[in-house]
Amino acid sequence: MEENRRQTRVRHYDDGVDMWEMTAAPPTAALAGLVRRYTSYRERTASFSARRELAATCGVFIYALGEPLSIIGADGVEVVLDAGEAFVGGVADATSISRALGAQIGVQIHLTLPALSAVCGAPVAEIANRVTPLADLIGAAARDLGARLGDASDPHDRFDLLDEFLIRRFADMEAPDRSIVWAMERLSARNAPTVSEIAAEIGWSRKHLTNRFAAVTGFSSQTYRRLTRFERLSAAIADRPEESLAMLALDAGYHDQSHMTRDVQAFSDMTPGELRRRLLPRQGGVREE
Repeated sequence: MEENRRQTRVRHYDDGVDMWEMTAAPPTAALAGLVRRYTSYRERTASFSARRELAATCGVFIYALGEPLSIIGADGVEVVLDAGEAFVGGVADATSISRALGAQIGVQIHLTLPALSAVCGAPVAEIANRVTPLADLIGAAARDLGARLGDASDPHDRFDLLDEFLIRRFADMEAPDRSIVWAMERLSARNAPTVSEIAAEIGWSRKHLTNRFAAVTGFSSQTYRRLTRFERLSAAIADRPEESLAMLALDAGYHDQSHMTRDVQAFSDMTPGELRRRLLPRQGGVREE
């Protein structure tokens, strides 16, 4: 019944030229701590066709359910999804480009890195800085889910199907490396300790932590720390676009504005001002120009 369905948040934008609607919802309680959120979307854009997908530390996979969708990963390799096909991506320290080849319908799933590994049946480090078709990793199970998502009548039905699929994928999930998961959490804090301090808290050398961290994520612990700070900044710019960049930089954990500028240019190939100018309204992403 409708009153028993999960709570959702809907964002809608339509200026007569471009339109998008995004319905976000949490997963079922059984997936808490593994799945961050689901987003079902539909859009039609006439003034642009491509977005910049910013560097990020979370795992993601997207099912295209409308016209084809092209994604060029941080490694420069393009994947084109037809209706019912999906791609997965892990940690990325560079921008990817997504290009709509027509009206779009789809669903995006944001995962923790251990959960992404369980979905893919592969170490997250193997898909760092690239996008990979889900069917290449898990075969028929990906195609079956895509067909069922395409037949679903609304976002709620899609979210239910994702719950069922992910519960099955996680049933035999191997326990993640607890020390590395804990280190990720510590590195993500605004006032995060240094890598050496975290290593000492675990009882490892800095070198051992760096090697173990890279084996799991595909990146060094220091790069991961920088990426989490960049994520805080880019989210703050989207949420508070009128606030000064200097204040946003300090709030995100940067020492000063020049420190912020170096990281933004390294991870997005834009200046902070360019990033802010390219933001689409109603959290529609970052426009590629």
